[in-house]
Amino acid sequence: MSTDYADSDNENDEPYAEGTALTALLGDGPKVKILAAFLAEPDFDLNVTEVANMAGVSRNTVYRHIDDLTELGVVIKTRETGGSPRYKINKDNVAAKKLAELEWELIDLVFDD
Repeated sequence: MSTDYADSDNENDEPYAEGTALTALLGDGPKVKILAAFLAEPDFDLNVTEVANMAGVSRNTVYRHIDDLTELGVVIKTRETGGSPRYKINKDNVAAKKLAELEWELIDLVFDD
């Protein structure tokens, strides 16, 4: 991962999920922002702080929604480091694959115009 979201000290940094193709289509609800954060880093597992920073939501908000996303299977818990769980998008889940495809289609539409 190229940016350490957990250690960002610039309060003016806009969270990744603000203004993504996915949030433009589905709205800026916390689950959409959380999913956008996971889709931005599909090869990395993230802790709750990193997800919260990327999504532009509080850690409590991530904790409120992460169980739903794992129960749906779109996000998986990968491991724990220092007692902190880490999660990533589940590339084997059909719904997660479709979300990623949708986001790429939306990006292509935006850049084609």
